[in-house]
Amino acid sequence: MKVCFVYPDIGGIERYGARKYYHGLGYLSSVLKQAGHTTELVYLERELLESEFLQRIDSAAPQLVAFSATTHQFPYALRCARWIKQAMPGLLTLAGGIHPTLAPEDALKHSELDLVCVGEGEQTLLDLVTAMHEGRSYVDIAGLWRRQDGGVAKTPLRPLVCELDELPFADRELFHYGDILAKNGGWVDLMAGRGCPYSCTYCSNPALRERFHGLGRYVRFRSVDNVLEEIRDLTQRYDIQTLNFQDDVFTLDRNWVLQFCSAYGAEFTFPFWINSRVERVNDEEMVAALARARCRGVRIGLESGNEELRAQVLQRRMSNDEIRRVFALAREYGLDVYTCNMLGIPGETVEMIEETIALNRELEPAGMQFSVFYPYPMTELHDLCVRNGYIGEEAKLNSYYDRKSVLRLPTLSEQELEKEYDRFEQLRVELQMKRHSPLKYRVYQLLRLVMGGDSRAARSALRRLVRIVEAARRLVQRSRDANPPIVQVVE
Repeated sequence: MKVCFVYPDIGGIERYGARKYYHGLGYLSSVLKQAGHTTELVYLERELLESEFLQRIDSAAPQLVAFSATTHQFPYALRCARWIKQAMPGLLTLAGGIHPTLAPEDALKHSELDLVCVGEGEQTLLDLVTAMHEGRSYVDIAGLWRRQDGGVAKTPLRPLVCELDELPFADRELFHYGDILAKNGGWVDLMAGRGCPYSCTYCSNPALRERFHGLGRYVRFRSVDNVLEEIRDLTQRYDIQTLNFQDDVFTLDRNWVLQFCSAYGAEFTFPFWINSRVERVNDEEMVAALARARCRGVRIGLESGNEELRAQVLQRRMSNDEIRRVFALAREYGLDVYTCNMLGIPGETVEMIEETIALNRELEPAGMQFSVFYPYPMTELHDLCVRNGYIGEEAKLNSYYDRKSVLRLPTLSEQELEKEYDRFEQLRVELQMKRHSPLKYRVYQLLRLVMGGDSRAARSALRRLVRIVEAARRLVQRSRDANPPIVQVVE
């Protein structure tokens, strides 16, 4: 049987330069293929015309179309599902992933979706496809919800996949993975496990833990041997330059990390990056082991430079001094650190955002991500925003990296937020310049001082100065080419 996955990622390529690989769909596809079914992917990197989209679905000729979308991208999935129902009313449509799992009733309000997969979908989707292939009813399949008599017919959620080693490696050819690597410099995304035990108020993990309560261990890791075996498999098929572990907190299990570092460092030479938390990487033995294994860097969530906002609103209880110590430890062992930051947090002021910018300027991370806070459904901060009336009537943004907020905050105006976003962007450019061209950075700092701290004007002046210097260099070179030095031969 043929399943066509649809993954909307509108604007993603503009941000990242290449398609992103999504492990969720990769695992679903590998499980289906292992059972003898076929799969295809329609990756929506831009908004298609209705005729374009339907032509791609018609060409795939599936018996089931399965959508997976984030909250931001869900409206695109609904529009495409609507087109399918108008043109091919008999074709079954299903939605899965984190948004339908946390808000299944909301997803099923839309008649263009026939079914919603709630929870981890490998076995649920396989059971559905098998039932369809054999002509059996699928209404009682665990984790598969549908509309019925004006309401929602719910089935029990199935247990979590506790032994991740039992799953086949995620299917990468579904995404034409070689093309992705050719465009992203050979960065290979990997997942060593699933789940996060922390309760950050802006994150979906607490809601997912509650949804899956009683269904098995939420935080799970594959065995080190299984991860290494997948890396061996990948090296035989792709041109790998860097491994990029996407686990929320790669360093949760200290013993697992030390075992992995020892085994990986003895066999592979690819550098790798990980995600972690301040309190989970403030360990010299672990950092030393990561460095020996050729870990190149660590991404850490700062979120805010204001300690009180970070602790009280975000439930991130680490001090700025702890953050400084982790940066110093990482640098001691040659690891880069990349920071993740938010602005537009409920209760935040301009002064608090300036604290975040100042902390990043002090730390000088190798890279930084910054985004405007979005109140995701089923999170604690979403509920707070609803209670306080912060969410506007059109609380929809289709991009994670939009400069605007869907919130109406009494402490921060729309104009102030956008100005501070630009300040983050200025800092990002400054830090890149300092890292890659120290001389140019020193000239920039001097220009900025002369121009009264105006970063934008200083960058503009620097660009003009660079053009002048380059033009002068070309003139000198042309003069030399036209008048080569006279060489005298002395006998």
